[in-house]
Amino acid sequence: MVAKSSQLLAVDSLRRWTRLQPYSNLAAVGFEYACLLVVHAATILFLLQRDDWGLPIWMTVPVGLVTFVFTGVVLHRIGLLGHESSHHLLLPNRFWNDVIANLTCFFPLWSSLTSYRAKHSGHHLHPNDPEHDPNWAGDKAADLYARFPMPRPSFILQYYVKFFWPPFVLRNLVDLTKVLSVGSGPKSGPRRPWFKSPTLCGLLSLLLMIGVTRVSEINLVGAWVLLPPAAFLLTVLGIMALIPASFYEGAAAGGLAYSRKWGALYRLSFHGIVFLLLCGLQILTGLPITLYYALFWILPLVYVFPYLMLLREVYQHANLGVGKLDNSRIIHADPFTRWAVLGYGNDFHLVHHIYPNIPHYNLRGAHDELMKTSESYRAQFEETVGTFRAPSGKRSLLDSLTGRPRQAAGW
Repeated sequence: MVAKSSQLLAVDSLRRWTRLQPYSNLAAVGFEYACLLVVHAATILFLLQRDDWGLPIWMTVPVGLVTFVFTGVVLHRIGLLGHESSHHLLLPNRFWNDVIANLTCFFPLWSSLTSYRAKHSGHHLHPNDPEHDPNWAGDKAADLYARFPMPRPSFILQYYVKFFWPPFVLRNLVDLTKVLSVGSGPKSGPRRPWFKSPTLCGLLSLLLMIGVTRVSEINLVGAWVLLPPAAFLLTVLGIMALIPASFYEGAAAGGLAYSRKWGALYRLSFHGIVFLLLCGLQILTGLPITLYYALFWILPLVYVFPYLMLLREVYQHANLGVGKLDNSRIIHADPFTRWAVLGYGNDFHLVHHIYPNIPHYNLRGAHDELMKTSESYRAQFEETVGTFRAPSGKRSLLDSLTGRPRQAAGW
């Protein structure tokens, strides 16, 4: 079946492009974590052996910065795979899609598929709409998108130079936290008391668990230090298991394939076990593992990760419309930008918005077919070539962001 010129993809083509390759996504998740393992192991080895290798102490700074930035980029790429899972594209079985997605893509990033999916569905329903798109939460509509198009020097200052200005990056962390962790923002429904928020109760439990561990370190030695915090974790999980399921009603559901109560238990179990493992490794090795985790996991997560999220959102949606074929763009970027910012099909984000059930590895093929078969698509889509400079007759990404929006026929 071939699509008519006024249509988009034909039904048989859509079936082909939406077919999942689950092992491909699992391999991608494994590859990203393998990269982190190699870089972090090399960094720890460097810190331990630097004196023995006769290297000056100042070399710690560039090695630490490389690890810091690299970790932030890879965590962002893991988050992009989490985005796939929010559309049920990580695995064909919806239960295991959600379980594995939280385990590998959301919980390690101190976020939740529950909250993310609940908000992200609103973004797909109302892309770029300042009144209804959750990605425009807070002051974003006025502070970010209303400024477009902006002069090129202003864009470079606002979105590149300000990466080195912590207040700018950390302000965006607040918006990101609303979407990924606690689920607040536009259209979030009535407020729940704090004591009925699984997220806040879980954070309070983890803080109390840290306090129990500190007291345990003062009074116990060796592996016995872990016994009180482990007992505390099991006690809290037991109490949560006994609480009626109605307690969890009203929390962001996000269309999960399992109950909200089970999700809250799952999330707290993950973070509690990770905390116990970090403490256990520190006792076993005598190394400051928890400090290393804070510097080279948490810090990139709160600094580099939100910056890349913001930059990607701007690249994909700024200076564009709210229609079906003009709410995002096709971006042919340089290799570094594609790796760090637009990985896993986010350079073909317009196709994703038209067909959110097409997995990332099929978006380019779907775009190529649309170019051949759909006159409407060819007439209205926006394509950029190059991040900063474009070949003659083309628009670069910066040209698109800093110039007048491309005019196209109506849908």
